[in-house]
Amino acid sequence: MADQSISKVRRKLLGGALAVTGSGLMPGASLLSHAAFAAEQPIKIGHQCDLTGALASTGYWRKKATDACAQWINQNGGIAGRQIQVVTIDTESKVDVGVSRLRQLIQEQNVDFVIGSQHGGVSVASNAVVRELNAICLSMSRTDSVTGEGATPNVFRLMVDNSLTAKAAGKWAVENTGKRWAVIYADYIWGQSHRDAWSKQVEVSGGKVVQAIPMPVNTPDPLPYVGKLDRSVDAIFVALLGPDVPRTLPALRQVGLGSKPIVTADALFGVFDILGMGSAANGLWGMDSAPWELADKDTPHVRNMRKIIGVDEMGRELGTKRACMVGDVWPAWENLGFIKQNVEGSRWKSRSDNGAFIKHAEANPKYAESAFFPQGELFVRPEDHQAFCDYYILRVEDRRLRTKKRIAKEDGIYPPTVKLNAV
Repeated sequence: MADQSISKVRRKLLGGALAVTGSGLMPGASLLSHAAFAAEQPIKIGHQCDLTGALASTGYWRKKATDACAQWINQNGGIAGRQIQVVTIDTESKVDVGVSRLRQLIQEQNVDFVIGSQHGGVSVASNAVVRELNAICLSMSRTDSVTGEGATPNVFRLMVDNSLTAKAAGKWAVENTGKRWAVIYADYIWGQSHRDAWSKQVEVSGGKVVQAIPMPVNTPDPLPYVGKLDRSVDAIFVALLGPDVPRTLPALRQVGLGSKPIVTADALFGVFDILGMGSAANGLWGMDSAPWELADKDTPHVRNMRKIIGVDEMGRELGTKRACMVGDVWPAWENLGFIKQNVEGSRWKSRSDNGAFIKHAEANPKYAESAFFPQGELFVRPEDHQAFCDYYILRVEDRRLRTKKRIAKEDGIYPPTVKLNAV
């Protein structure tokens, strides 16, 4: 009997030791030492970045801003005392590649968070993947459905979307340029989303889109498409990507439409160096979620962000003078601020705490202007996880990109199309 009692005690002790080992503790280690060990592990952030292909020019800036912000946060205490490790993959601006490499980030690299692609097709397809694999993604796409019909609790978006930009800028554009519009757009999900959002907002504002012309991405000769434009319209809205923009703008002038007000979609001034067109670009209208020139928004936090990323006072890369994507830089920077604030606020430790992270973010939708949120106060709507910020109307004047009007973030808020929570 005594031997049996001893055996029972031994089994009990052994079972306890194995349970502790399974939790990550060696037998005899204290909970305090385990916590200290966990705190030393980096928070891994996967970056699903478009480094090559049609979106390479913007991917360059999203990587540069993300890496710079991560390094700056690490130098200033990290997130909850833990360092950040950024793991970047290239989507090649292709849906199948972007989704496949997203799975690699989550399943093989075991990243804790994902900074998402700008590519609309990649982003929409990625929403289901991050939900399936219980990851949290900060999308960098402007396509509406990311936080619309394709929304998931696992995805937040600090980047503006097409409905926001149309709501913010559409009324002003109709009142200041004309009521009859033509739209020429990239014939894929991002361009189609722009077409729909702009057409809706023009109509709400008392105007009408009388013509919408799709153009395939990477069209060598845009003249056959530009030539179809109705010469009687008051203004033209251009929502194209990559090299299609600098090819199409001269073509508009070539067919006699250069005197019409031409308004480019959000952030297109950064797709290529618009000022490189010289006087041919003078008078061109654009829009973005941040001013290009520091003089148009000069605050200590904006100065700090620009300095760390390497952007000069005119919106160009220090040293190379490469044109910056200001509308991609600040959300790339603020994605990490968003992660930091909600990790620390929810006491997140690992992906098993993602539910707590999401609940904390939904319960705390306002982000005050700070070093982590330099573009100004941000509101991340709990219902669909879409962020709203101040918006800006820009114009090319004398080879400069000047801010002509600031639109308060409240004026860009549109009704949510989904409701992810019980708010």
